[in-house]
Amino acid sequence: MQLISVVELYESCADSLTLHWVAGRTGSKRNILLRVDEKLAHVGYLNLIHPHQIQVISLYELAYLDALTRPVYQETLKQLFENDNLASVIVVDSHATDDLKEYAEKYQVPLFVSQLPGEHVINYLHTTFAGLLAQRTTLHGVFMDVLGMGVLIMGRSGTGKSELALELVSRGHRLIADDAPEFCRVSPNVINGACAMAGMNPFLEVRGLGILNVQALFGNSSIKTENQLRLIVMLEQMSEERLKSIDRLQGDYRVRRVLGVDIPEISLPVAAGRNLAVLLESAVRNHSLKEQGYNAADDFCERQQQAMQDNSTRFNTF
Repeated sequence: MQLISVVELYESCADSLTLHWVAGRTGSKRNILLRVDEKLAHVGYLNLIHPHQIQVISLYELAYLDALTRPVYQETLKQLFENDNLASVIVVDSHATDDLKEYAEKYQVPLFVSQLPGEHVINYLHTTFAGLLAQRTTLHGVFMDVLGMGVLIMGRSGTGKSELALELVSRGHRLIADDAPEFCRVSPNVINGACAMAGMNPFLEVRGLGILNVQALFGNSSIKTENQLRLIVMLEQMSEERLKSIDRLQGDYRVRRVLGVDIPEISLPVAAGRNLAVLLESAVRNHSLKEQGYNAADDFCERQQQAMQDNSTRFNTF
């Protein structure tokens, strides 16, 4: 359960939803009570039987209200605005009528207008509330956007995570968070990651150089605020025995469970002369191919088997 004030919601969503506060400013202290088990009750189209905390009124609802007789119309507006759990009303795809403004002022309910479609407004607010209610955890590593994929670089201290991140940024990829990115589960199978502290995502600590501002060094395109976690890359200094145990065809792939979601993980051996940036880029491209259904090792085995069959057929003809 979490509380968010109408003012906080307005300040965070006004630009994205083109919200204009047209009436009911005296109700700015109203709160939205967010509950994990009542996600659909937070926002939705006009509903007087099971009222939402944020009632959205589109052209269809306005047409419905306009078709009512005057006494029924006034009783309907009274029922809408008298609800103690009502946090705000948003009129979409139209303008707020004088009656709506009057009732908003009378009952001290914030009334907003947005020019965006109702579905867009509702989906955006559902996503925003889901993020606020999401399970969260912090993992040690550097979170990067590599070729559009959210990649968490992990490993023990001194394995070169920050140096690899700096190399990737210099190659055109983007930094999301260094050291302790925060991850939240926004849907059953989606984990999003971002910097835990607002405004700190441009900074990267590199041993010997100290704290670097990646944005100042490489420009605005070198950072990103968030991304979906789709791959974990573990940097490891491996012994000879450990190296010999790695599957030469499939590589060292496994799964790490993050907030109840299985995230693919691959280990990259750290050794002098290995270009980890190229290896990580290749790992990302290869993982993307696997998500599309292509597995290079399986393709290799099939081609090898076919070549052996072809050779056997040729020998049998002699």
